[in-house]
Formats: sequence, structure tokens, C-alpha cells
Amino acid sequence: MLPVANGDVLPVDPPEVIADLPVGGSMEVTKTVTTPEIPPLIDVCLLVDETGSFGGDIGHLQGGTTAEDLYGAVVAESPDAHFAVSGFRDYPISPYGNEDPPDWVYRSLSPMSSTKASWLGGIAALTAGYGADLPEAQYDAIVIATIDCGWRDDPNVKRVLVVATDAAFHLPGFDASGNLKPHVNDEASTIAALQAQNIIVIGLEAPDFWNNDPGDELDNLASETGGSVQPLSPDGSNIAEAILNGLEEVTTDVWFEIDCEEGLSVSLLPEVHYNVPGDTEITFAETISVADDSNLEGKTLECTVTFIANGYPEGGAPIGTQEIKITIPDKTPPLVSCLETVNPSGKNIPKAGDKNGQNEDGFYQLIAEDAVDLSVEICVEDENGALLGCYASGTNVKYTESKSPPRAEPWEDAESFVEYHIFGNGDIVIYATDSAGNVSAPTTCFVPPLPK
Repeated sequence: MLPVANGDVLPVDPPEVIADLPVGGSMEVTKTVTTPEIPPLIDVCLLVDETGSFGGDIGHLQGGTTAEDLYGAVVAESPDAHFAVSGFRDYPISPYGNEDPPDWVYRSLSPMSSTKASWLGGIAALTAGYGADLPEAQYDAIVIATIDCGWRDDPNVKRVLVVATDAAFHLPGFDASGNLKPHVNDEASTIAALQAQNIIVIGLEAPDFWNNDPGDELDNLASETGGSVQPLSPDGSNIAEAILNGLEEVTTDVWFEIDCEEGLSVSLLPEVHYNVPGDTEITFAETISVADDSNLEGKTLECTVTFIANGYPEGGAPIGTQEIKITIPDKTPPLVSCLETVNPSGKNIPKAGDKNGQNEDGFYQLIAEDAVDLSVEICVEDENGALLGCYASGTNVKYTESKSPPRAEPWEDAESFVEYHIFGNGDIVIYATDSAGNVSAPTTCFVPPLPK
């Protein structure tokens, strides 16, 4: 079960990844993405049979708040959805269509628009009457709709033509008397027109009292354009539900875009899920990796993965995001060193002795370097392990080997370049521990031995 927010299933699970990874490390995450019920960018043109036998279906679409509820349901999933309404009957030529008043092959009742008022106005303008013979001019009306519905000129938008009818389709050619019919398009030319405009057909197929139901026509148009056919009840009361069911079956591609800070990388497989229906869970195998760079230690790096739906690769709309925050632990210990330094006057550095790093008079600057912790303290012990204090990096000290108890004292002259005078047994050893608990290798600061 996916997590929920405000009662709705989250589109991306998990929505965030917060973890620690060392430099050069990686982790695997199974990413589940749920597609919206309706593609996020969609144009819907409703082409309705306006002949007399379809009056019940039109009445249910216009009745109550059906059209308004339908608009709300689509916009809830696809906020930038656009709608148009058109109607068809047949040529106003006997015996195909009514001559007076004349029928029509196609008419636009509301142009493609995102406004509810335009959609409701188009639905309200639908009528039912006449039609003469049983088949109608669906093929010619559909071909006109491929251009006339006012589809947006945007490759990111899914174009869906919803064809609602209860009648068979007229074919071109000659009638039984040898007269040329006015009808122009057949199944092949209609499919070609739809495919040329990247239009998906959803068929709403209603039963007819005269057994004149559309046969394979709607099925073939839907099959060749990636759509579906939804059955309508005898009284047409399920027309809104049928439209929604059809829109939910419109497939979408799902892919992603990645925006990571330098040093953090994310990859997902597969690169694209193709032809995914609405409200469907899909998974991506996600790999999160940190570069093999010790300079990244102690940092928190972030990445955003945005999941996109519609038609790959032309573009689409975001359907959800995942936020990634990776903290790189500090695993590198500090470096410490003893540098020969000035005497109390600050005017010269006493000459070193024979040992490497040995200062003849024991004047040293204690240095600690750490890539993450900029305030590492340096602790000093004599060769017997007596702790002689911990000091900030850069502190100047004088160390004197002594038989007296180990101790450290502030230098007696406050204006001196030397800050502490340390007494201990043998040479001193310095080390530092950073805030992550990493301990440096010990370093010895040599001084001359006591006179015998």
C-alpha cells in the first residue's frame, strides 16, 4: 500500500531518501511511481451522435450536474485539460439525412478551451433529432474533427477524440440504385487522418433499438490509434462514467529528469516506461552514488528526481518528485605536525639539532589540518603518556624535558610569541581528534635530552 497524503495516493514512493553514504559508496532504492488517472496534458474533443435515437444519452449528459462533474473529474487529474464539443448527423440528402430542416455532417458546438463555461455551453447545445436512414456520417465527421476540434499545437498534449454513437457508419461508393453517395471517407482514410494528427479515439458504443449498433468500426478506430471502446447502457445513464473510463485507459509514457549537486549522481532503470494506463504502479531501479572524492566528506548533497508523464521524448508534465539528501560521513583523520617556530621575542627561530624536526631550544608551533573540522584541537603527551593539555592549531609552545612532574604553564610574558611552556619526560607526542571521532597518527616533537 502506497503512502497517502490528503486522502490521495502519493505519485512517488518513497517521496524522499535521506541516508549516509561514504565517498565512493552507493545504494539501491526501488522507486514506485503511480500514474495519474488521466494523462496530465490532454485535449478532449467530444463528438456526439445528434440523431434522434441518441436522445437518451444526450439527456443524461445534460441532466443534473453530469457535465460539470465530468469536467471537475478530468481537471482534478489534468489541471491544464482542454475540452471541445461537436456533433454529427448525416448529409442533408435523402435518403441519408433529413433535408428540411437540414441535418449536418459535422458542427462545432464549443471550441477547444480550458474553461468550464465553454464545455458546459457545448454540452447544452447538443440536440437529438432526425437522421433519416440508420447509418450516419461518422467517418466524414471524424475526419473533419481531426482538424476542426481546435487541438493545441503542442506535441506534449495527448489528443483524444471521444466518439459517441449508436449507429453503423456510412461508407462511400454507390447505393443500390447506382447513385454515388455523398460520403467521402472509409475506415482506412479515417485511420490515416487520425494517425496523421496523433489523435486517440475513445468510442462510446450505445445499443440501438433497430439493431443498427456500430459493429467493428469503433473497435478498429480505437485499436489503430491506441484508444478503447466503452459500452453505454441502454438508457445512456452511464455516459459520463464511460468517458472517464476511456480517458483512464489512455496510456502515457513515464520518464524522469535528474538535478543533483556535484559529487552526487542518481541513475534509474528503465529510462522510460512506455504506454502505461492511468492509475497504474510502475517501478524504477534507482542507484544513488557518491563520487570517490575525500573533499566531499562532511557535506550533505541534495538531488531532485522529477517524474514526467505523457509522450516521450517530446515532453510532458511533472507527476511527482523525489527529494534525495545524502550525508557523506567524515572518515579522514586530521594531520598534525610540529613546526619549528620563533623564540619569545619573535625575532628568530633557534637552530635545529641533529634529529629531524628537533629544535635545539624546544620552540614549536603545533599544527592540525582537517578537511571538515576547522577547529581541531591538538593534544600533547610526554613519552610516558602524561597528558600535557590540548591546544588550538597554531599555538606556539616551548617544550622542556624535565625530571619534575609533567605540567603546562602560560608563558610568563603576555606579549611573548610563545604562549605556553610545557614540561615533561622525554620527547612529546601530539595527536588530534576531529568532531567525527577520527584520530590522527601521532607525531613526535623532538627536543634535546637532559644533560647527563
